[in-house]
Amino acid sequence: MVSALWMILGCQADTDEIVRISRQSNSGTFVYFREAVVGTERELKLGSLDLSGSKDVVEMVATTPNAIGFSGMGYANRRVKMLRLRSKEGVGIPPTREGVSQGRYPLARKLYIYVVGEPQGSLRHYLHWILSESGQDLVEKLGYVRQSKDPLEPSLAAPAASSIKIAGSDTMVNLAQAWAEEYSQEYPQVRPEVAGGGTGVGIAKLIDGTIQMANASREMKPEEKKQIEEKFGAKVQEFEVALDALAVYVHGSNPVDEISMEELAEIFGEHGKIVNWSQLSERDIGD
Repeated sequence: MVSALWMILGCQADTDEIVRISRQSNSGTFVYFREAVVGTERELKLGSLDLSGSKDVVEMVATTPNAIGFSGMGYANRRVKMLRLRSKEGVGIPPTREGVSQGRYPLARKLYIYVVGEPQGSLRHYLHWILSESGQDLVEKLGYVRQSKDPLEPSLAAPAASSIKIAGSDTMVNLAQAWAEEYSQEYPQVRPEVAGGGTGVGIAKLIDGTIQMANASREMKPEEKKQIEEKFGAKVQEFEVALDALAVYVHGSNPVDEISMEELAEIFGEHGKIVNWSQLSERDIGD
């Protein structure tokens, strides 16, 4: 059934029932969203469309007029729009670099790289390059927020010929591929090999020892770090490589422009009572 307001505002959907687009549970984005929006003691509702990639979420929203989904702000396109998130003061904050860097956007998060032990050789050189101006320029170019800290001492020696196996966060996969391509142009003797699969997959491969670097859109859990320490006798090293806004996406024709964290929890959280767009407050609807 379509509400009169929904029809008047010209949404392309033939129903105002909300279609929830989510990520698979091994995704760092899924874990972050659940904890930030509904809390650690509550699960997300069953019945969402759970997709494997960040880009897939945005593409599904773009073709589903009554959908809502969450993904990194770097995946925005012209067929969707990112909602403003209402702060506790009642102000709608858009997912922008300024909102993230100033700490105002409610779903701002850090993006990480994890390695086992103190990085050496070409791995150390590559990590230093990622945190350098060259690597961080790519962070901004692809729509993320640059990270200003570089805890690694620069290496004066050119890296030796090698390959670096990398896997993990789908939020970061476009950024990781861009890093790999540009770095290889400068240092063709080093081949960073990038795969996605999700944060959970990347961390599992790091624990297995089948990769040297895991990209992650959430922090590693204590039990994951403990597994690595017990297996390799070395501590996990964490590097903050970028900041990201986890954006809430709707179809470009959707009249809603703004949403509160409480409304998000009622849409996505188990036992949540918001199932139709017409249940949202009138203040959420654009002019």
